[in-house]
Amino acid sequence: MLFGLAAKMAKEPLRLLVMDSVISLFRVDVTGRGELGDRQQKLAHMLSLLIKIAEEFNVAVHMTNYGNH
Repeated sequence: MLFGLAAKMAKEPLRLLVMDSVISLFRVDVTGRGELGDRQQKLAHMLSLLIKIAEEFNVAVHMTNYGNH
């Protein structure tokens, strides 16, 4: 997802990138506590890529995390 975004932004610059319900992308993959470490690593990798995109393309990144209680 993010790799395609970087390629698109190189052609069509954005000023703001909004990602809604960020954690929900990873929540469906976790079935138990034993998988939390893997989920955290994937989330950290995604955040690292977003930081690189923000810096490289000078774009603001806004992330939300809708909590379903």
